[in-house]
Amino acid sequence: PRFNVVTRNVTIISGQTAVLPCSVDYLGEYKVVWLNHKSKVLTLEDRRIITDERISIERPYVKEWNLYIRQVKPTDQGVYMCQINTDPIQVRPVFLQVQEPPKIIDYLSSADVTVQEGDTVSLVCNVTGVPTPTVTWYRKPTGLREEGDDEKERIGIEGEVLVIHNVTRYCDDLYECVASNGVPPSVNRHIRVLVEFPPEIRLPNKKIGQARGKETILECIISGHPQGVNIWRRKGKEISQSVKYRIEIYDEGDNTVTLSLRIRAIDRDDYGEYECVANNILGEDSEVMTLYGKHRLYSSLQCSSAFLTWPWKKLH
Repeated sequence: PRFNVVTRNVTIISGQTAVLPCSVDYLGEYKVVWLNHKSKVLTLEDRRIITDERISIERPYVKEWNLYIRQVKPTDQGVYMCQINTDPIQVRPVFLQVQEPPKIIDYLSSADVTVQEGDTVSLVCNVTGVPTPTVTWYRKPTGLREEGDDEKERIGIEGEVLVIHNVTRYCDDLYECVASNGVPPSVNRHIRVLVEFPPEIRLPNKKIGQARGKETILECIISGHPQGVNIWRRKGKEISQSVKYRIEIYDEGDNTVTLSLRIRAIDRDDYGEYECVANNILGEDSEVMTLYGKHRLYSSLQCSSAFLTWPWKKLH
């Protein structure tokens, strides 16, 4: 007898069925035996002699003695030997390689994290898989980014650990690791980085004018995380809600709010400086806005008596 197939490698994905080929010509009275990578006898002729029911011999043709391994596990990987009990024994080795799709180990990987400006943060994406997966990092904008920049960008680094040095508020974003090894499917994980920073105030207008008797709205834009206490002050005293004043706060997203102050029925005493003040656990900021008076504009109409008519007079 002789083998009529060359030595070959079989590559299979974990969980699938592996077929290890063995084809023998002119077997006659001789017998075929399969041994596993631990030199343990698995089959004799077409009979399984171990308890592992995943294993069987399949013979689509008379000369074939193919070894089937169902629900393949990573531990099944190794060299299997198809033998003929001649003297000397003839052996045909077949190498079984078991691949595994990438998997992210949750308890060894980073969850969402909160840091302060100036800190160093390490994001971890611990992965397994065969062959060893490649981990690619992306950044998905959610924080203080340019308007319209809403697509994720690849970070030019590969590996299970992403280190961000000297964190700033502009690092406040959603980070994504993607693990792939050529065995589908690829897997990913999102990690939210929240950056705490002291408040910073921006005034759309440092001065605003309005006539007496009218009303106006003062606005200041406050960025900071976490958001703390935001107030308006006048002559050193906090302004409270009243018939005269209405204070409202609007969440603009991206750790930013707008604090507005509506002033009704403006009179002479309302003109002057108003201070927007913001503070949180990391610091305080303030900006001063000036409300000044504007004169009302009156339109004049000059009429000639020649063009005036009275109801009880007729023009001749």
